[in-house]
Amino acid sequence: MTGLGRVMDTQRQDVLEDLRAKITTGRLPPGSHLTERGLCAEYAISRTPIRAVLRELADEGLVVVSPNRGVFVAEWTNTDAAEVMSIRALLESHAAGLAAHSRSDSQLEELNRLCDRMDSIAANQADGYRAEIAELNHELHLLILESAASPRLFNIAKDLALAPLMSGSFQYYSPDELHRSLQDHRMIVDAITQRDEHRARALMEGHLRTSYAALTRRR
Repeated sequence: MTGLGRVMDTQRQDVLEDLRAKITTGRLPPGSHLTERGLCAEYAISRTPIRAVLRELADEGLVVVSPNRGVFVAEWTNTDAAEVMSIRALLESHAAGLAAHSRSDSQLEELNRLCDRMDSIAANQADGYRAEIAELNHELHLLILESAASPRLFNIAKDLALAPLMSGSFQYYSPDELHRSLQDHRMIVDAITQRDEHRARALMEGHLRTSYAALTRRR
């Protein structure tokens, strides 16, 4: 790959990660219209990498390409929400149990760092703090999947972990529900630290089902 090619690939990846984060944290809400022209202007890059980014987001289920209308952030029905929650609860609880045996010391250190960071952000409540917590929440759930040391499980579950319907649930939480969610993270990480497979599984399943309940009460 030439130097120019590497630069373009880096730009494409940066745009992909930024748009993915905006969608999954709710900063780009469901139904938002994404135009090539607008994205080119926003990110100061050409249409070719923008088209590649939109294709990748469509493959991940984060956007929908509508013929003759354009590209829109995917919208989710209550049926979609129930399906995603059920599958995530199965896969991620299994991953938490595996992580209790497979996690490394460095992964434990990072899991605790993420918990500390979310607690600090929640305590300060600066502008946009819930979106920041949502991004760190993604990192934590993905790291638990990674800590399970099962590449197939990771590849199956990672896209569901990014589903904007569930990840955006932080925007719907009451202060007490947000506090409870952060406590859940601590308890899950503690169970993984203690190599308590059954507790890690149960806590992760309960955490996801409670998150879903909070979301559906306010949608």
